[in-house]
Amino acid sequence: MKTIRLVLALSCSLLLGIKVYGAQYKVVELPVAELGENSSPTDINSIGEVTVNLVTKYNPPIDISLLDFDSLSSYLTDVESAKVGDFNDDDYAFLYSYIQSFAENQLYQQISTQNGFIATESDSQELHGFDSIDSSTDDYSNSTFVDLQGINDFGYAVGYGFDGFYTLDYINEDIDDVTYVLNDFYVRGFAYIDGDTVALPPPDTTAGGLSYAFDINDSNQVVGYGTTELVSDEFAQSVEDCADDEVRADVPEESCLRSLSIELNSSVTTISQRRGIIWQVDERGSVTDTYVLPMLIEPDSSDETVYSSTAVAINDYGVAVGESPDYYLDTTTLITSAAIYIDDEVTTINQDESVYSSSAAAINNDNIVVGYASKLVQGSLVNKFFVHDVDADVTEYPDDFYTTANSYATDINNQNMIIGYGDSELTTSGTSRTGAFLYDYRNDLFNEINTLLECNSEYNIVEVHGINDDNTIVATATVTEASRNLSGEIIYDDYGAEIETTHYVAVKLEPISGGSIDNCDALEAEVERQGGSLFWLLSITPLVIIRLFRTKQL
Repeated sequence: MKTIRLVLALSCSLLLGIKVYGAQYKVVELPVAELGENSSPTDINSIGEVTVNLVTKYNPPIDISLLDFDSLSSYLTDVESAKVGDFNDDDYAFLYSYIQSFAENQLYQQISTQNGFIATESDSQELHGFDSIDSSTDDYSNSTFVDLQGINDFGYAVGYGFDGFYTLDYINEDIDDVTYVLNDFYVRGFAYIDGDTVALPPPDTTAGGLSYAFDINDSNQVVGYGTTELVSDEFAQSVEDCADDEVRADVPEESCLRSLSIELNSSVTTISQRRGIIWQVDERGSVTDTYVLPMLIEPDSSDETVYSSTAVAINDYGVAVGESPDYYLDTTTLITSAAIYIDDEVTTINQDESVYSSSAAAINNDNIVVGYASKLVQGSLVNKFFVHDVDADVTEYPDDFYTTANSYATDINNQNMIIGYGDSELTTSGTSRTGAFLYDYRNDLFNEINTLLECNSEYNIVEVHGINDDNTIVATATVTEASRNLSGEIIYDDYGAEIETTHYVAVKLEPISGGSIDNCDALEAEVERQGGSLFWLLSITPLVIIRLFRTKQL
């Protein structure tokens, strides 16, 4: 028996003897991905907390009180059960799609298509934004779209979302009782401070106004943009008419204003000025200051052009970045340029005649700014990621995937490690495949992130969104897994096999201490070679064991 064990051990050692190649990053799927169809992270702080947006959360609530079952009965397989909220899979999916087809219609339930979470490797906490509590369930109505964008080292997150919806009963002139589904503003930025949602209103709140928040530093300064000045007299008159019972249509005033808030959102470029903003929030959850940032141009009082600028990132010293209207060189041609906001001043990156526009995405505490610029490369306009040193006033365009590839930087940490994405390679059809990258600014090292993972990883990294000072990266990956229905249950085909689908999941990429880049081509070749040896070994092992066994019997 000892001899037989020796042969078996030899077989196993050869089977496991294929060299294990290292990697520089391991992929950790965040558990929030299990709660909905697709998930994508946006930022990560120093302790590994991640802001994640989840698309199509499983088990959305259906408000049966707002459904007309008489008109829907021919589409449902079990009407009586549906009337009491007991839906089978087919009816549940139909009703959800039916309700979503009436998004922004004031007579139908509103269901959020995106929810925000703060996630770790072991837990997920939903941030409900401005969502309201449904009195019939004592739970959130899941009516508000939420988009989380940033988080600081204290765990305070920022983003933007719809106002919570409520129902309002109204008896019209025909004595019809109509139930409206309404809210008081279309979209507003917010900060999440110690469990509370803090509204970040714009300077101008006509018809609710519009505001968006994108980043927060450790001093609780929040950057974004919002409506600052109404420029449409016609829109202003419409708002006044909503308050006049004689002029307003046969609808409640709240419904009239809701219609105007939808119009403001869809036609804001002709209705209101928008500017980059810094909101100062204290630890008690109060907005103590709202500062409207300057633009790279200074329109005179007679200029009626509607301009828009924004701030998307801010470092711990209060230097913010984003984009602003600008003039192309010394002409009067309007373009958009990367904006760097320092106190009351705004500057941009170095731009020559080859750069037609630019946008800043992030800044670290060393005042290194990253973003992308649209510039002329070999006769074609291409977007290229840039690195701008504010203190030295130097702008660089590092080499990326290939000369004519588009590339975009999305974040930079205080170690000057830069992440982004772009065209990673040209296919035979002439189209480009998208890939994410990690660029070491100090050492001028550029790598596609998928090459830093283990060979044959089940995850394909398509975009990277945030990187902390531990060089941990949050990314969106595609992965092929079992398809699930609206309740989150696995879907099977007629033969009982799982139906697979490829979807997006939020992941963390954690550095591996002492890791090295895999040589996947060499690994594949060695697997093939070892596979032949193993086939030979496994084919003769039974014969060896039989002969040894017979020898022992003799």
